Amino acid sequence: MCDINAFILKNGEEVKVMENVDVVTSDSNSFQLQNIFGEETLIQGRIVSFNNSEKKMVFEPV
Repeated sequence: MCDINAFILKNGEEVKVMENVDVVTSDSNSFQLQNIFGEETLIQGRIVSFNNSEKKMVFEPV
């Protein structure tokens, strides 16, 4: 798979919240993630980094 994995920073460490993220939509300070299986999760925060070569996006809670 070449889809992105999503992480959120908790106590300075990256915690994986979703694998195989396919769709990301944003509304103010929240992001709705949907993976290739149709599962969804909502993250309240902001994007800290996105690294396509590592297939990784990192969020920080607000």
